Amino acid sequence: MNQRKWMWITGVLCCMAWGMTFSGCGSSGGLVEIGGGITLSADPTVIAADGKSASVITATITSTGGTAVPIGTEVNFSTDLGRFSNGATAFTTTIGNSTGTITVSLIAGTVEGTATVKCSAGGASQTIQIYIGNVAISTVTLNASPNSIAASGVQSASITATIKDTLGKAVKAGTSVSFRTTLGFFSNKSQVYGTQTDSNGIAYATLFAGDTTGIAEITCTAGGVSSVTYVEITVNTKPTPGEVSNIALSASPLSIKADGISSSTITAILTDSNGTAVAMGTPVTFATNLGSFSNAAKTFSTTTSGTDGKATATLFAGTTPGNAKITASSGSVSSIIYIEFKSF
Repeated sequence: MNQRKWMWITGVLCCMAWGMTFSGCGSSGGLVEIGGGITLSADPTVIAADGKSASVITATITSTGGTAVPIGTEVNFSTDLGRFSNGATAFTTTIGNSTGTITVSLIAGTVEGTATVKCSAGGASQTIQIYIGNVAISTVTLNASPNSIAASGVQSASITATIKDTLGKAVKAGTSVSFRTTLGFFSNKSQVYGTQTDSNGIAYATLFAGDTTGIAEITCTAGGVSSVTYVEITVNTKPTPGEVSNIALSASPLSIKADGISSSTITAILTDSNGTAVAMGTPVTFATNLGSFSNAAKTFSTTTSGTDGKATATLFAGTTPGNAKITASSGSVSSIIYIEFKSF
């Protein structure tokens, strides 16, 4: 027997003794020992049938004992749907690291379906499935904060919609979402509001109370899936102040001596059209035709000093008897009261 034939037989017996597959034994083409295996994973496991979306498939290949196969081991991939980066349905590569891992990309076509990707090395093989198609919206979760706001003011509630697909993942950014309410209005001053999801699959809307009390039913719809939440719009016990509509004047006392030192405190209470006290800091001007105010002038400017819409001025009597006409004005609204300066 010649030396070459003897070496071939010896190599075959060696392979059989170690439990190896016969095919490819002793070559640098990548032997996988029986007892080893292939572990496959894909990310993501669902891709759109748009001709460009891709899933990264990772294969981890081990020999008997769980050790990584050597660098240079040949690995073959095939798919029955979609294509690999070489534009074909089959792709051959080699292990290029000491961890025994290799990655390939499966690129979607425009045909929907489940792609079965097979990975084989030596005598071992494994498959994994990837769905290629449009992932439908599965859930719309609504939250309102707060869930009770007061009417006749500017109070609002933040409405948050979290939208997920059939895999439980956030839908892609830019997904169209619409909100609708039966009471109140959104930031566009309408009861219907359209927007899009952000990168976390969340869409936002702001509901303003309006003037009508009751239960606002807010519906959010995305991809044919809807969800409802409720916000109570209650009677506003402390409505937001409006513009000055009325000034109520009073004076204490209403009669003082014309002695140049006696005084009367004048109080103005400013309210809006709903009878609500105007906001603190609303300007008020007092004017008189007799006597003078604490600034030694016949006009005195001040502001409301609290949330009760109240402003005050002190009028000092002159030495001339008569009826002092005091006018309080704010904006285009004014009111008059008279104080007697009497002889003594």
